[in-house]
Amino acid sequence: MHDENVLKGVHCDVENCVYNNGSCCCTAQEVHVKNRMAVLGEETMCETFEEA
Repeated sequence: MHDENVLKGVHCDVENCVYNNGSCCCTAQEVHVKNRMAVLGEETMCETFEEA
């Protein structure tokens, strides 16, 4: 599972997302994020999330 293509610069802390490869890397083809005016990463919400 760790050999999949990952999005560079995207860190994922959501352990139950199908796109998290187990190393906090996102394997989705693209990511859509809510709250684009956020200053901190904690203020964002990934719309691409799918529960594993």
